[in-house]
Amino acid sequence: MLKAMTILKRVSELSRYRVLEAVWAKDRYHNHFDIDWSKTNFNRIACINLLCATSQSKSYLEIGCASNDCFDSVITKIKVGVDPERGGTHRLTSDEFFSKIGNKKFDIVFIDGLHIYEQVRRDVVNALKHVSAGSWIVLHDMFPRNWLEEHVPRISDIWLGDVWKIAFELARSPDVDFKILSIDYGVGVMRILKDKAIIPDLQTELRHERFPYFYSNIGSLPVLDYDHGRAWIESYL
Repeated sequence: MLKAMTILKRVSELSRYRVLEAVWAKDRYHNHFDIDWSKTNFNRIACINLLCATSQSKSYLEIGCASNDCFDSVITKIKVGVDPERGGTHRLTSDEFFSKIGNKKFDIVFIDGLHIYEQVRRDVVNALKHVSAGSWIVLHDMFPRNWLEEHVPRISDIWLGDVWKIAFELARSPDVDFKILSIDYGVGVMRILKDKAIIPDLQTELRHERFPYFYSNIGSLPVLDYDHGRAWIESYL
């Protein structure tokens, strides 16, 4: 009975997505990236644990924990996880959390919360206030493969949203060294180069852009495969 209910729920969800796709058909865009993430053999957890191992991290913060797949797999003793619904250690929104922690600092911050540019940008700006030069910030879901995965509001089972927009700001900041690793739906990694790091504000320019902009301008972003990304990370040792 439980299996049957799960199947029916899944069919219902897929049907809802098909209806939403039809409603938003005007946004359809035929170009796409032909990437199979299951064949890259690395994911965000591998990246974060590499940072923990190479930076001798003392403290780790995760924004958006959900089922704790990542949080429970990170190899460091001091871990703080923030999620308004489940997982982690703090049942708060990220905005509430950052407003309550004073001057607390973290060595590695992983941001995987709400997949909407405005929220991701706030999370990054807030996180930058709680890291120092030499720390790392990691972001998930930075490489949508098609207009469905990118669309806001969500209309697809696999949804990355418009997290990608923050990449264009990070790539222009002299205060961070930023790369996108082409694994696991795109893992953004930034090395903090100075205390009180800031990023350019491109909200007016980017607010109304959609997947066609990302597709057309991907060449201006620093995208690396995992091997080159690992070499870049280890260059800071």
